[in-house]
Amino acid sequence: MKKLQQGFTLIELMIVVAIIGILAAIAVPAYQDYTIRSRVSEAASLSGGVRTAMDVAFSEGYAIGSIPTTVASLNLSAAGSYKSKYVTSVGYTASGVVTITLTAEKSLGTAANDTVIYTPTNVGGNLRWALTGTVPTKYRPKN
Repeated sequence: MKKLQQGFTLIELMIVVAIIGILAAIAVPAYQDYTIRSRVSEAASLSGGVRTAMDVAFSEGYAIGSIPTTVASLNLSAAGSYKSKYVTSVGYTASGVVTITLTAEKSLGTAANDTVIYTPTNVGGNLRWALTGTVPTKYRPKN
């Protein structure tokens, strides 16, 4: 008589567990990087209003070195209102440089207390924003 196989052998189960372990070892660090990157992207979101105001001032004839820095002249909210769980402050200068400082939140990992800096340059009459700062490159938002 022929006996039918019922269930999996121990070797087959061990292979499945090993495959799941390998996938988890790759997926968990990638997921952590992804979540930190999404938290840091809040810096780009909160700086959007300031960068737009700088773009408008530039298009109205202000030179990059003489963009007005008062809240009223740029039609911005008070500087203290640009903060969130992951962003401490959004600052800007007459040269158009926008500096975003991140909080010390543990969930930001190595990006905690770092800065994201947007520096404008005049390219054919339009502002282009160069992205620098102390935030590790893999966590920086896109330009």
